[in-house]
Amino acid sequence: MPDLSNVTTPVEWVVTHSASKEPIAVVRRLRLGASRELYFRAVTWHSDPAQRDLVGYWGSAEEAVQNVYGLYERSLPPQFLMTGGGTARQPPPLTRPKAPPGHSG
Repeated sequence: MPDLSNVTTPVEWVVTHSASKEPIAVVRRLRLGASRELYFRAVTWHSDPAQRDLVGYWGSAEEAVQNVYGLYERSLPPQFLMTGGGTARQPPPLTRPKAPPGHSG
């Protein structure tokens, strides 16, 4: 059987959160610029792709999802971040998006 690993690698992920009935974002793996540099673009979720808003570009899927969660959790009422011990946890930290190809950042 031929090696299909380069064909079957996912290029888009729908991001969900337990506090939302619908997805919260879509992260897509892209290669951009003359050197085909790897980027992960995050956009807000909407059933109509034309209604989605750019969140940002990052160098890894993990970093893109961390920032999506961080931004989403900052928009929730404080009680959604409460722990079982009665203290509030902090949303995931935000990191600076990756500069577009050809920009030094």
